[in-house]
Amino acid sequence: MMKKRMCGIALVMVVLIMQLSAFASSYATYSVSGGKAVLSDTDNLGEYVTVPETFEGAVIEGIGANSFEGDVNLKSVTLPETVAFIEWGAFENCENLTNVNIPEKVEMIEDMTFSGCKSLAEIKLPAKLMAVGVKAFAGTALKEVVIPEETQAIDIKAFENCDQLEKVTLPAGLVYIGEGAFDGCKNVTVECVKGTYAENYLKANNVSYIAR
Repeated sequence: MMKKRMCGIALVMVVLIMQLSAFASSYATYSVSGGKAVLSDTDNLGEYVTVPETFEGAVIEGIGANSFEGDVNLKSVTLPETVAFIEWGAFENCENLTNVNIPEKVEMIEDMTFSGCKSLAEIKLPAKLMAVGVKAFAGTALKEVVIPEETQAIDIKAFENCDQLEKVTLPAGLVYIGEGAFDGCKNVTVECVKGTYAENYLKANNVSYIAR
């Protein structure tokens, strides 16, 4: 009888420890300085995440490098409009991510930010975006992308292996498109402005395009 009771207590303790461990592994870490905060690390926040505007009174202005990297449970992220930058690899290999907003203050999509997000089928880029980094959207499920008018650069392999990508619209003001920016985008047609740098790049790299 005593042995059964001890086994029962042990089982309850094991379950409790498992529950506590699961709870303890769910966290978000912020770096705070000068009244500003950056979300620097996360773990097991669930499928749907909303990042707050403030943390302990500090305004959240950034999403740190690799902060959500490899989170296969993540499906949707809502970022506050206080966010002005998203660092490299922040959402890299979040394979089930389908929805994320990019706040209007963000001026650059850093290297590898959404690389390997193979469920990400749509994205709206902020109007003041200046540049798209190396492999920023490589391997995503994007179907259509409109690059904002103020964007000046699309870096190396930015949209590499986006095999579902059908249409990309480029602005007249682009001054740089990196090597292999559209490699592996077998179904894409790019729209550009006639006589621009973009048209010259597309022609030289045998990318299907329409110049208007």
